[in-house]
Amino acid sequence: MYRLRLSILALTTILLQLPIASTQAATAARKDKHKVVIKEPLTPDPYIEKRLDTPLKESPLVSSSMRGPVNTLPDGIDVSHYQGTINWAAVAATGKVGYAYIKASESVSFVDDYYQYNMAEARKHGINVGSYHFYRAHVDQDAQFRHMVSIIDPAKQDLVPVIDVESANGVSVETFASRLRRFLKRVEEYYGRPPILYTYVNFYNKYLAYRGFEHYPLFIAFYQDSKPSVSDGNRYIMWQYTSKGRINGVNGNVDRSKFMNGHTIYDIIYP
Repeated sequence: MYRLRLSILALTTILLQLPIASTQAATAARKDKHKVVIKEPLTPDPYIEKRLDTPLKESPLVSSSMRGPVNTLPDGIDVSHYQGTINWAAVAATGKVGYAYIKASESVSFVDDYYQYNMAEARKHGINVGSYHFYRAHVDQDAQFRHMVSIIDPAKQDLVPVIDVESANGVSVETFASRLRRFLKRVEEYYGRPPILYTYVNFYNKYLAYRGFEHYPLFIAFYQDSKPSVSDGNRYIMWQYTSKGRINGVNGNVDRSKFMNGHTIYDIIYP
């Protein structure tokens, strides 16, 4: 009889523990169902080590850009106050202009009167916009840099900024190159991307070739039918092929350009 009572007591204890075990199992199952499992990739992420100047066409971000659809027309224009008031709706309606570089600043104090209007109106009508600073080698570099960044707001750029270099302003070749390298480095640090260097063939060959400017994307002006080439073989990304282009919406002549050597708008999208 005593053994029977012990068996009944043991059975009762087991039966009482069953709901607890069942509840614990159910709770564990629910946790497993919602557990976030982090799996290591089979191969390293190829984009972790990419520099900021990596073309966006090589990045996974290109298909989910926050800027929305990108105008991929390969031709563009650059403008300043010399063109007066531009009808950007008419420019866009031509279907010939994918991007526009717009003069913003020059030297240490000049601001283009039409800069804000051109930036806002061109972008409003679906044209990718970027800004350019007209560089002067004979003025204080720090003051020139401060002036440029005070006008060209990174948050308002669709395209990488351009530094327009057309004159040595009386300084020697070596002094010019040294000052420009320092200036470009500061611009790159500020905007997070190497700026595009704009100049014309003869000036490039005299002042820039073989002097450490290969890091910067080259935008070359050359107003002849044949394709331009520079003495050090640097591959330019854009060619400004005329200064006498005609586009509906622009009064008079306008500089026109196009991508070259396999490059596209995705190579200069900012940031």
